Amino acid sequence: LIGSFEFVGLLDRDKDLWNTQVLGVPVLGDDDILSELKQEGVNHAFLGVGSIGNWQPRKRLYDELLKRGFQIVPAIHPQAVISPSAAIGTGPTVMAGVLINASAILGNNVIINTGAVVEHDCIVGDHAHIATGARLAGNVRVGIGTHIGAGATVRECINIGEGAIVGAGAVV
Repeated sequence: LIGSFEFVGLLDRDKDLWNTQVLGVPVLGDDDILSELKQEGVNHAFLGVGSIGNWQPRKRLYDELLKRGFQIVPAIHPQAVISPSAAIGTGPTVMAGVLINASAILGNNVIINTGAVVEHDCIVGDHAHIATGARLAGNVRVGIGTHIGAGATVRECINIGEGAIVGAGAVV
């Protein structure tokens, strides 16, 4: 879905990146210019902040963008497979090779990374990150801000609490 929007630029706290380009997109400054961009007619934003180990910066920026009236663009790769009965909140990042199955529910501002599987009837809380190749079996509950590490497997009917970190390759 992100392909239907025109990129104006990126924001980054690293001053060394300002007035350069990343993948052909100009780096305009940091979050301090959000008001200026809004006044110039920019109404949509993509949230590219990751959340490994600390989901609070991503949540803070998500909340700030909403407070300033931006619509957060869903970034869903065309090679992701999403069941028509799945429900997805606002501002998700869903990468290539992801499989989201029947009746799964993804909260707001989630990251489902490359090749991850979210099986039927799973609930993934707001601001959670399901890393590359992770697998959630059926009826798993993932709490707000939780990080499921690369290649981890969570078996059926497990509840993982808010802000938890499941290590890469773990079996829960």
